[in-house]
Amino acid sequence: MSIPRTTAQTRYRDRVTRRVRSLLLPALVTALAVSPAAQSTRTGPAAPRGTAWVAVDLASGRVVDDAQSARLDVPVSPGSVMKIVALAAALESGVATARTGVLCAHTVRTAGHQLVCAHPEFHRPLTAVDALAHSCNSYFTTLAARIPRSAFDRVLADLGLPASNPAVPLTAVSVGVEGIRVAPRRLIDAVARIAADPSPLPWRPETLATVRDGLRRAATDGTAAALAAHGVDALAKTGTVLVNGNTQGLVVGVTPSRQPRLGFAMAVSGASGSDAAALVADRLARVSPPRQGRVRIGQVQANGRYRVTTMTVDDYVAGVIAGEASGSAAAALEALAITARTYTEGNRGRHAADGFDLCDLTHCQVLRAPTPQSARAATATTGQLLLDRGTVATVFYTASCGGHTEHPSAVWRGAPDPAHLPSRADDACQGAPAWASELTGAEVQRALGSGRFRGDLLRGITVAGRHPSGRVAWLRLDGLSPSEISGDDFRTLVGRTLGWQHVRSTWFDVTRTGRGFRFAGRGAGHGVGLCVLGSAGMAARGRTTTEILAAYFPGLIVGRLSADGGAPVQFVLPPSLRPREAELRQAAESELQALANRLGVTPPQTVTVRIHPTVESYGRETGQPWFTAGATTGATIDLVPLETLEARRSFALTLRHELVHVLTADRLRDRPLWVREGVAAWFAGEYADAAAGGPCPTDAELRRAPTPAALGRAAARARACVQQRIEAGADWRTLP
Repeated sequence: MSIPRTTAQTRYRDRVTRRVRSLLLPALVTALAVSPAAQSTRTGPAAPRGTAWVAVDLASGRVVDDAQSARLDVPVSPGSVMKIVALAAALESGVATARTGVLCAHTVRTAGHQLVCAHPEFHRPLTAVDALAHSCNSYFTTLAARIPRSAFDRVLADLGLPASNPAVPLTAVSVGVEGIRVAPRRLIDAVARIAADPSPLPWRPETLATVRDGLRRAATDGTAAALAAHGVDALAKTGTVLVNGNTQGLVVGVTPSRQPRLGFAMAVSGASGSDAAALVADRLARVSPPRQGRVRIGQVQANGRYRVTTMTVDDYVAGVIAGEASGSAAAALEALAITARTYTEGNRGRHAADGFDLCDLTHCQVLRAPTPQSARAATATTGQLLLDRGTVATVFYTASCGGHTEHPSAVWRGAPDPAHLPSRADDACQGAPAWASELTGAEVQRALGSGRFRGDLLRGITVAGRHPSGRVAWLRLDGLSPSEISGDDFRTLVGRTLGWQHVRSTWFDVTRTGRGFRFAGRGAGHGVGLCVLGSAGMAARGRTTTEILAAYFPGLIVGRLSADGGAPVQFVLPPSLRPREAELRQAAESELQALANRLGVTPPQTVTVRIHPTVESYGRETGQPWFTAGATTGATIDLVPLETLEARRSFALTLRHELVHVLTADRLRDRPLWVREGVAAWFAGEYADAAAGGPCPTDAELRRAPTPAALGRAAARARACVQQRIEAGADWRTLP
C-alpha cells in the first residue's frame, strides 16, 4: 500500500538524493576509473579528481541523473566534439561528400598545437564516417582549410552554438582546440537536433545521414565504443581538452540512436574522451532503457561469400521491414516489426555453423537499407515480442496469404501446428496478388532435376491433392521418378533454379500448353502466420497493431523479456495512456531490476501494473480508501490515475514502493504489516520523517486509518521502526 507524498517531502528527498550523488559519485568514479595512462597526460599541476555528469530526459528537459552537473554549464574548449560541426559544414558547403577520402598524416600542427591521431592504421583513405567515428585530426584540418567561415558559423547557429572567433584559423576551431568555447550541457541539445526524426535542422538529407552514421559508428567501434560494449545504443562524440592546464575527457550524446529519449554529457578530470565514454556507459546502464541485444547477420556478397555484420536488434528489424514491406500504415509496420523481432529471437544461431545468427535472404529474413518509416516502426516497438506462456513464440509471416492462411505442417512436413498459427480465411488480403506464368517443359524438368527427379521426358503435371486452404498438397509428375512431389517442394525447386517469380505460392492451377506448362494462382509466399498484405489491409480499415497481431496469432500476448527469459512488467492502461506504454514499461522494468538487485531476490516472471482511469475505479478494484495511491496483491499492482500521481510528483516513488511489495511478498507474507510497509518505504527511498516516533504501528492502524494524516503518521512510524533495525545490522528478511 502506498500513501500520497506531499510536494515538500518529494522535493526534500530529491535534494538529499542529488546531494549524496554530488558528494560521493565523483570521488568514487574517478578513483576507480581514471587510468594511469590518462593521468600521465597532465601538463600542469595535479588535476582535481572529479567527474561532472548529467542525463536529461529529452522530451521534458528533466534531469534524470547528475553529479556536479553545474560544471557542465561552464564554457570550455569542446575538443574533438567540434568535428561534428566541421563535417556538417563541409558537406553543406560542397567541400566534401560522404565518399571524400583523406589519407591520415597522423600528426598535424595548427595554431601552434601539435595533434597526434590515436586511431588505428586503416591503410586507406578515411571516409567522412570513418573520420568522425575515429576522430581523425588530419581529416578535419584538411577539410577546414577549404570550408568558408560563413558556412562553419551557419552550422554552429543551426545547432544553437556560439559563433567562432574570426581571429583563430578555422583549422584550429574545427578540432576544438581554440576559437570557440561551449558549455558541455549545450552540446546535448546540438546532438539531439541531429538525431531527431524529423530533424529541425535545415540540412540536406545526405548531410544528416552522414553525420548520424559517424556518431553511431563512434559509439559502436570508434572513440566511444565503450558504449556499445556495455549494450548502450547511442549517437555520441568524445573529445580530450585542456582545462586550466589539465587534461579533461568529454563525451556527449543521446540514446537510443533512433528516436532518442535521453541526452547525456560527462566531463572527467585527468582522463581522455574514451575514458569518459566508459564511465558514461556505466552510468547509462542505471538510468537508460534496458540493454538492447545485438544480432550477427550474414550478408551475401557478389562472390557468394558472407560478410558478417553485427547490429542492434532494432536496426536489424528496421532493415527487415524495409525488405519485407513498404508503403503500409504505421499499425501494419509495427505489427510486422514485432513479428520479425520475435522470429529473430526465436531463430538466433540458425547459421551458427557459418559464424552468424541469420542471413539476409528469404531463407531467414530479407534485409534492406532502413527507411524512415521502418526505423520508426522498429523504435516504437523496441523490445516487444510475441509471447506464448511467457516464452518467445514460434511465428512466421508471409508476403500474401492469398486470402487464407495455412498450417505450418502443410508447408513443412512434420512441423507442429500450434493454436496460434491457424489456417483461416483472411478477407483483408482479398486474394491478392493474382499471378500467372508459363514455363517450358525443359525448364520445369531442369528445376525438378535439381531435386533428383529423373526421367527422359516430363509429359504432364496434375494436381493430385489440395490442403483444406486450397493450396496444392501434391503434384503428380507424368514421366519422372519419383512420380509425386509436394506443392511446397515444387515451388522451392522452381524458385531456386528459375527464380521465385514464376511460382509465387502453392495456391495455383496448372495446365498444359504447346510449349510447356502454365501456372495461375494467387498469393505470395508460404501463407503461414501474419500476412503482410492482409495486415496492411487491416490497418487501412483502422485496426490497431494489437488487433492485427491478435487476428493472425490468436492467444499470444505482446510483451518483453528480461535477461532471464521472463516477461517482467505488463501494463493495463486506459486508452488515453497507451501511447505512453513503452515509456512506462521501461521505467518500471529498470526499477524492478534495480530493486531486485538491492534486495537480493529474483523478480517474478511477470508483474502486472494496472493504472486506473479514475480514483473510484481504483477503490472498487482494491477496496482501499481514496487517499491511498497504490495497492499490491501478489504480482499485481493497482495505482490511482497517473495524472493524480504526476500532479503529486509521486509516480516513481509509488511505483518503487509497490514493486518492493511484489519482490518481498514471499519472504514477508506472515510478518506484521508494519514490517511489510516499512521495508517497502525504506527500499523505495521514501522521505524519513524526523518527528516519527513511538511504537511500531498495529495492523489496524495501517489498514483502517480514518484520515490521510493518520495513515501518514502510521506509515512514518513503520518506516522508522524498519530503519532502526536495518541500521543496527538486521537483515530485512529476518525482521519480526
